[in-house]
Amino acid sequence: MWRYEEQKVWSKNEVKWIKHYNSKNKILLAGDGDFSFGLSLAYAFGSATNIVATSLDSYDVLIKKYNGAATNLLILHNYGAQLLHRVDATKMQHHPDLQNRKFDRIIYNFPHAGFIGLEGDPQVIE
Repeated sequence: MWRYEEQKVWSKNEVKWIKHYNSKNKILLAGDGDFSFGLSLAYAFGSATNIVATSLDSYDVLIKKYNGAATNLLILHNYGAQLLHRVDATKMQHHPDLQNRKFDRIIYNFPHAGFIGLEGDPQVIE
């Protein structure tokens, strides 16, 4: 038996929450790795216009290091996120796109060890 369920339609002004973050927060993601965390927020909010996502790596290094990074970056860009590469979290206050900006949330994701390969691969672990 099929059951029809009405889906909630979000208004543009409605605040959407995911854990400690909401769609009205100005969010800075410092070192988002493959940018999947930023993408999860964008999906939850239906937009990423409130998100600035950064990586220490250049774009070229990033897409070589992480299989899904190119796709994640493209989707985030289409959702309206500002994407910055080669941003050193210890010197962000001097970055031309970040200096003099204020954020409601700054999220430092756990740093990646920088290896290439699957994290569960025994050779990578060694």
